[in-house]
Amino acid sequence: MNNESRVLDMARHFHSQTDPRLHEHHGPLTIVAGEGATVTDDAGNRYIEGMGGLWCASLGFSDSRLADAADRQMRKLAVYHTFNHRSNEPTVELVEQLTALAPFDNARVFLVGSGSEANDTMVKLAWYYQAARRRPEKRKIISRFGAFHGSTIMGAALSGLSHMHKSFNLPPLPVIFAARPFHYLDSLPGEAEHDYATRLAQELEALILAEGPETIAAMIAEPVMGAGGVLVPPENYFPKVQAVLRKYDILMLSDEVVCGFGRTGNWFGSQTFGMEPDMLSVAKGLSSGHLPIGGVIISDKVYQCVADEAHKVGVFGHGFTYSGHPVTAAVAAEAIRIYREIDLV
Repeated sequence: MNNESRVLDMARHFHSQTDPRLHEHHGPLTIVAGEGATVTDDAGNRYIEGMGGLWCASLGFSDSRLADAADRQMRKLAVYHTFNHRSNEPTVELVEQLTALAPFDNARVFLVGSGSEANDTMVKLAWYYQAARRRPEKRKIISRFGAFHGSTIMGAALSGLSHMHKSFNLPPLPVIFAARPFHYLDSLPGEAEHDYATRLAQELEALILAEGPETIAAMIAEPVMGAGGVLVPPENYFPKVQAVLRKYDILMLSDEVVCGFGRTGNWFGSQTFGMEPDMLSVAKGLSSGHLPIGGVIISDKVYQCVADEAHKVGVFGHGFTYSGHPVTAAVAAEAIRIYREIDLV
């Protein structure tokens, strides 16, 4: 980056998750190229990019097959939408691939543009599902301290990180927080992992009873908490949590934006840690981060209820311009093909 561009970035670019006043003085680290696991800055320094961008680049940076997939599709059908019964070939292929990977039978896929949109969509679907069952009072969403679920208004509300709330004056939203699962720091002296997991499940049940089970729609959880510290859950944590949720008719939403597509040794982190979600969100590794795309994989139980209600209304009134975008779908479909070919999982 030449000096003029650097000055412009410092003066005009409002960066994500950055102290703007510091940026006005220090400026950016400008990355100009990437290959494999490394990126190169504008001074020629090469770095091993241990986070893969933001936990995105599962196939490394600038994968040629993904670039070719984008080029082919852009020259054939560069943009279209999926509103009002429209579709396109790459979207259908991607949906077929995702439903084949889903950890439940007869899954449906709703495509979006980001992980934040995917988590927002899961919450809206949980509300829709409960309202369709004539339980509209079931609106509260349980999240956990330390969680990160996105930067939209609902994504930030779901995130149990103080800087996501401070000074934003977020409106009151029906989100309540349970304890994070962090045995290393938060367990009692001498408390074994399985005992710690049992205690967290008991504390969750006490929270549900205090709030009123009839007011709670769902719980959202990352299989491994990402931005909150990369916290691996203790032994049998999720099966014990799941038993509590089932007891009180509360949906389980798995945020797989970071953990999906092989990162924990299975296609989804929920499979690794014994979660049985009703819905799960995906993004990041879905396209190896090469183009922005996300989605929600929906269980048949939730879909059938939502579809019946939407039929009564006359339309499912939710969606985004870039839901099922043909170029991003083509790249994501190619990424999944590569994951299978190299046996990434």
